[in-house]
Amino acid sequence: GGTVKSDLIAVVAAYKAWASFSKEKERRHFASHNALDHNALREISGLRSQFKGYLVDAGFISQKPPSQLQSRLKLVSDDAILTSCCLVAGLYPNIATLLRPAKGRGNAKGGRLMTKDGDVCRPSSNSFQVERIRNAAEKGKDAYAVFHAKHRTVSAQQQGGSIQRNESFLSEVNFVSRYALLLFGGDVDVCDNAIVLDGWLKFKVGDKGQTGAILIQELRKELDIVMTKHIMAEETEGENGDIGVIEKECIDVMEVVRTLLLDE
Repeated sequence: GGTVKSDLIAVVAAYKAWASFSKEKERRHFASHNALDHNALREISGLRSQFKGYLVDAGFISQKPPSQLQSRLKLVSDDAILTSCCLVAGLYPNIATLLRPAKGRGNAKGGRLMTKDGDVCRPSSNSFQVERIRNAAEKGKDAYAVFHAKHRTVSAQQQGGSIQRNESFLSEVNFVSRYALLLFGGDVDVCDNAIVLDGWLKFKVGDKGQTGAILIQELRKELDIVMTKHIMAEETEGENGDIGVIEKECIDVMEVVRTLLLDE
């Protein structure tokens, strides 16, 4: 279960494989053998350390010996399904829907991505999702994606008089779960038995109708409360090294989110 087809998660996987080597020579060989830029990976390593410092300053992580929560979060850092939620939060509002080929459209094949402004786009040529979208069938699980940027080509007259039309391309395309969008995307409104996200994406949540939509809203609120508590708390350690109340709340909510993503 879950959707983890992502350009950026592929980059994370490549970095972790490179970083698993302790010697510089081994890292250079790995980068060269896999057509990776060793210097760019070194730069990523430096930025990663810098960003970790920012997280410590913001109160997201602690410099103290790891508690049960921190040990659990170390495992979560390797969880691609939960990482996709971070991508939604970080790349919002860059959301696109997958337009699949429809019956009765002649020989039309493959899919396209449509953004909120109605632009029909293709993934950039260096995206790992090019083949997946090009070969999209009439039915499938992939439906939503977040992306880093949109680029548009300029019309030009080609040799022979033909005119090349404007085309839009999306870079760093990452397919994500609808629940990741509902929990970590923009504003949501309950409309009858569905949830409307960002004023244009409409989701039906299970067979519970409005009850299911309200439950999603309440889970969003709980996520906000738990994250705020964790950031503001000066001390989250329990006595004798046991798990603290705030830590337990974080773990419980995190497990609910992960279960929801896996059950989709």
